[in-house]
Amino acid sequence: MTSTYTHSPRPVGGPISFALKGDRLTVDSGRKVQEVALGAVETVRMTYEPGRLSQKAFRTKVTLKDGKSFTFTSLNWKSLVEAQEMTGEYRAFAQALCDAIARANPEARFVAGKPWWLWASTTALAFASLLVMAVLIGRALQMGSTGVALMGALFALVGIWQIEPMVRLNKPRPFRPDLPPAELMPRVS
Repeated sequence: MTSTYTHSPRPVGGPISFALKGDRLTVDSGRKVQEVALGAVETVRMTYEPGRLSQKAFRTKVTLKDGKSFTFTSLNWKSLVEAQEMTGEYRAFAQALCDAIARANPEARFVAGKPWWLWASTTALAFASLLVMAVLIGRALQMGSTGVALMGALFALVGIWQIEPMVRLNKPRPFRPDLPPAELMPRVS
């Protein structure tokens, strides 16, 4: 049985197609067609990638033992301003790919979230930024600048709204290939 997935990963550029058949994956970028032996996969990493206001993007990165890698996301860019969420298609293909990789290489690692160093630095920067905003709000209130304090509070709330999912969802952790983390897969409506 063949499982396929096609999407345009960037606003500019052509689509990339993936065709999974047995222990082989064919990646067709339009310029080049590559055949990947799934037994050569070292790591599968699933992450949350912040999208535009109403869209969430999820990404799967597959790294081979020779260092080469390929990625696919849950968004299909149709133009510079329009992206389509590929909810069902992404979920089905990501699950099929994880299952096929686990069969072809039981030693492959399946990891959710960003690498530890990146997640820790993002978390520290987010915390430091919120602390600075709290100091700004406090100073503004001490000086009687209610407008500046309200503006600071608004920026802090927007920051929390945007940064909190990146920190929470991208915490590094292993996962079982037969059970990818539900929070890193788009929700089917």
